[in-house]
Amino acid sequence: MFIQGKNGTSRREVFSRELIVAFYFIFLVMTALCHKFGEVHIVHAFTRIVQIAYVPGIFFAVGYYIQIQSEKYGDFKGCMLRHAAYSLGLYALLGIPYEVFAKHVNPFTTIRNFITFIKVFEISAIFLSVSIVFLLCAYLWDYIEGWMEKPVLLLLICIIGFLPVFLPEGIIGYGLAGTLIGGDRTHAVAISTELFVFFWGVFCAKKKQNTFLEKKNFIMAALSFVIAGVFAVLHIKAACFVFLGMFLAFIAINICVPFAGIYAALEEAVVNILERVWGIITTPASREGEENWRSLLRYFIGYTVLFVVMAVLIFLPYILQNKTLIWEADGLGQYVPKVYRFIQYIPEIFKDIFSGNFDFKQYDFTTGLGATVAISYDPVYWLYLLFSPAKIEKAYSFLIIVRYFLAGLSMSGLVLYFKKSHFAAYTASIVYAFSGYAIYAGTKHGQFLTPMILLPILVVAMERLIRNRKWYMLTVLVGVSLLCSYYFLYMNTIALGIYFVLRIVCTEEYRNWKTFFERGFIIVGSYILGASLGVISLFTSFGSYMGSSRSGGGKITAFLSTTPLFYRTEWLVDFFTTYISDNFASGLWLKLGFAPLAMLAIVLLFTRKNRKELRWLFVIFTAFSLFPVFGYIFSGFSNVNNRWGYIYVVIVSFILAESLDKMRDLSGKELGIMTAITGLYGLVNAFSDKLFVPSIYGAFGLLAATLIMLFLLNSDKITFSKKQFRGIVLGMTALVIFLNAKWFITSGDDSYTHLDTYVSAGDSKKKISGTALKHLDEVPGADTDEFYRSTNLVTTGNLRSSSLLYGYNDVSTFSSTLNGGIVNYNNAMGNCRWNIVSIYDYNFRTYLNTLASVKYMGVAKKNTATIPYGYKKVQETKNKYYSIYENQYSLPLGYTYDKIVNADRIDQYSAAEKQETTMLAAIVEDKDMDKNSNLTVATKLPLTAQKLKIKNIKLNGVSMTKDTIEIEKPGATMKFSFEAPANAETYLSLVGDIYAEKDAKEHFITARIKAPGVKYGHKFRIDAYTTGQKEYLFNLGYREGAVKTCTLKFVGTGTLKYKDLAIYSQTMSNYADRVNALKENSLKNAKAEKNTVTGNITVDKDKMLVVTLPYQKGWTAYVDGKKTDIQRVNYQYIGINLKKGTHDIKLHYQLPGIKLAFMIIGCGIIAFVAIIIFNIVRKRRKN
Repeated sequence: MFIQGKNGTSRREVFSRELIVAFYFIFLVMTALCHKFGEVHIVHAFTRIVQIAYVPGIFFAVGYYIQIQSEKYGDFKGCMLRHAAYSLGLYALLGIPYEVFAKHVNPFTTIRNFITFIKVFEISAIFLSVSIVFLLCAYLWDYIEGWMEKPVLLLLICIIGFLPVFLPEGIIGYGLAGTLIGGDRTHAVAISTELFVFFWGVFCAKKKQNTFLEKKNFIMAALSFVIAGVFAVLHIKAACFVFLGMFLAFIAINICVPFAGIYAALEEAVVNILERVWGIITTPASREGEENWRSLLRYFIGYTVLFVVMAVLIFLPYILQNKTLIWEADGLGQYVPKVYRFIQYIPEIFKDIFSGNFDFKQYDFTTGLGATVAISYDPVYWLYLLFSPAKIEKAYSFLIIVRYFLAGLSMSGLVLYFKKSHFAAYTASIVYAFSGYAIYAGTKHGQFLTPMILLPILVVAMERLIRNRKWYMLTVLVGVSLLCSYYFLYMNTIALGIYFVLRIVCTEEYRNWKTFFERGFIIVGSYILGASLGVISLFTSFGSYMGSSRSGGGKITAFLSTTPLFYRTEWLVDFFTTYISDNFASGLWLKLGFAPLAMLAIVLLFTRKNRKELRWLFVIFTAFSLFPVFGYIFSGFSNVNNRWGYIYVVIVSFILAESLDKMRDLSGKELGIMTAITGLYGLVNAFSDKLFVPSIYGAFGLLAATLIMLFLLNSDKITFSKKQFRGIVLGMTALVIFLNAKWFITSGDDSYTHLDTYVSAGDSKKKISGTALKHLDEVPGADTDEFYRSTNLVTTGNLRSSSLLYGYNDVSTFSSTLNGGIVNYNNAMGNCRWNIVSIYDYNFRTYLNTLASVKYMGVAKKNTATIPYGYKKVQETKNKYYSIYENQYSLPLGYTYDKIVNADRIDQYSAAEKQETTMLAAIVEDKDMDKNSNLTVATKLPLTAQKLKIKNIKLNGVSMTKDTIEIEKPGATMKFSFEAPANAETYLSLVGDIYAEKDAKEHFITARIKAPGVKYGHKFRIDAYTTGQKEYLFNLGYREGAVKTCTLKFVGTGTLKYKDLAIYSQTMSNYADRVNALKENSLKNAKAEKNTVTGNITVDKDKMLVVTLPYQKGWTAYVDGKKTDIQRVNYQYIGINLKKGTHDIKLHYQLPGIKLAFMIIGCGIIAFVAIIIFNIVRKRRKN
């Protein structure tokens, strides 16, 4: 009746292992259910029943198993000790991560609890108990066998062991004591109370039972059930559960009996697979230096372990402070909300496509007045689809770590392709993956790790093409790169182009025109074919870029006129300093932060015979780091920044890999040069006062320590083996990377640290949801099919994309490719609440919000701004923190003007006058004036905006000339006195070339604007996000009474240039009449559904219909079913010239060229496959 397992294993042994595995599996299922569903009643009841049976079941299985091992093993004691160690390892491996990551216990406290057993990890307490059982059996088994022969003594021992269950609650508090005898405060699994079932297991194994359906076992199970019932009647819960568990365990064990044979077969199959894998890992390569697949598998496992250790150490501060990798600024303002929308969009899009509807959702009405649906084609980004909305926060941090892993793995691939050692690959990969650039860019903007993943393998693909004319890999990677981001491919293409030229020129084998043009032709063809595979990106995100303010010839003109040839004078010193310091950067994204060993390895690049192309690459890209023009070129001619810095990181990391094994035999000259570099680093920073910055002198100390290490490794008096050398170097490199990263991550000042800018776990959605508009559905009448917009009185950075979560139509947005019309509008209106990638709000300006079809406004108690004119409170939360106001004069999605005005004519108007003009006439571009000859051109506009006289400007810490404001100390103020009329909105206007001299340096001057009932901040800035506008109109709020003063308070020091300082007032006395005039002939039944706007309108004469959606390519208008031209009106909106009469209006949006894109992709795939097949057939025929 015995079933034979692997190597003749008996049924009893197979069954014993089956029991343990089965109960471990039950434990995992129980834990997962509790974690997933919490206290849901049915699940909770089920898991409670399972838990009651699980503990006695495990003790039975352990007893059964130990008895079998006592009969089989000669070294029984050693066997038990090994099992005790394994169980303790399971206790730690499950318990420690759960305490740290799930329960957020301090890691050091967790380690202390593990070592001292002060507190038992509840999640894995059973494994600690089992470990102690194995330990006790190792030393007491002879006694236990004796007890088994004396039933009365055994029963007495079990009864004594059971007695602690009757102890009063709260007596036992020490974890280890709780494990031995129990205690409700310890969360331990008591051993003594389970002695009955443990010895039952020993007894069954000793009797070699083939089945448990025997009379004795039924009697014992029935007795357990009866005793449990007695204790239940006596309300002794703990004792009742122990015996009830024994009964349930008996049932569970008998369920397992029939499956022993099946388990034996599965066990044997799994063991065979594991042995096969282990053989692959441990079998050496067929010949030295051959990087075959076995070697690569060994490397991958080693790299994974190294990466996990480094990642845990580097990101430990985040774990300790319960932080996510969501950066508050961009993470909450843009990235996380877009993930929520992405996992909602993609299933809808595929549902449409699979149902044959190719008019899938391409336009989003909810954000920034409306915009093209933002879809990322990055393969890693698509992994978000594996997570539910409730897990997005964890998924965000997890996928950033995945990107770091892939970046290091990509660098490993590059190093190994060039036949470097595993040691070199390990070292270069962690230097690369955890460089200063990666830590800075990756934690703030996870997508900037994508080019770090792509570039090294693109170099491998380029090498394969140069060496063997194998172009497939390059084609595929170009397609993937373009799908990930046209911008990343653009930067990588520049780098690859330079690499190709240098590789040809510096390699004698390839240094001829034939090879250059032949390989170049293949590369161009490969690029074109690859681009066709990823061309969808060009028709979506790149199309948005071309329609944004970040492109165009005007940008080049502005760059040439405002940017000097060189950076600021201290740039070179800062560049040298940032080489080995994560915590310091030259600015404009030039973040390096290498391990000191990488800096010293550069010496060997010039003292040894290395690849010439590598030396030239280093020289060229170092030069690129020193001149603004290259930052401008790499940014796509939009602004000066050095986001291309990862290319430099690739070069330096590979230089390190190239030099590592040569560092065992450094010459005296080379050590001397390294010593000079180390001394120069200290000297330069000492004279620049940076040496006394903790992170800088820390970096200098690490550089010195690295140099000392190299001296010791090259000493004649001390001999190190190859393994010792590699271990020391890798260990030292890992240590300095960890310390450098730690200094950066924990850096800061008295007010905040770097970590403070990241969102605490569990807070991301709460912060994004901090808007009154999440209660919009509670407002009577808000649930209507007719289109309207809602916005916040004051939109903070966290709320810029909140509409993506809650589905309301907002004016706020965060997009790296803002519509060019939106940019022009905010510039013309002098809006101070935006930058080149974000629209916060319209500065609670009455005219702008109404003209944008805003009907509801969300207000938070903390907002320090006045409610615009004409708004009435319609909703308030119970705690009165949030309220919603309704615009009594709201305009619909479409309204009409009976007059137009040439945009060129009003260019010289002030921002206040331009604002008022948009309420009186449609502003039409000069090129479209002829199209609107049927409309009345306004020759004179009844403007009521007044420029008020400033009675006095009181200066404190500020000096003024006729064109300069010099802020001399933090906290300096400018107080303006004037007399504004009642029932008006008042503004402070600052006109001119606002910023100081253009020196390719980032400048920031933060100011606070204060007036009665109004207080908000503004940052004048020169950086990648500057608007460059010539006038700022700061709203001082609407007042029924007169406003007499306002104050500008500056946080720091600096210089502002200006041409005019003025106070404007816009009366509201005629506001209602003006709104009604626009509303008189307006779009009725206006609906905005998937890609489509519909409505009907009656106009009493020829008029200009303005639809408050941003004008952009892709919109097609139909009037009464006939296609009609649209035009840009009022800087940003869609305009349609209507004839007198009643009309049905329809606007439909389709991504420009989307059909062509799909055709190109199809043709590209066909061409790619056809060429591969052709080459295969040709090769076979040749052979």
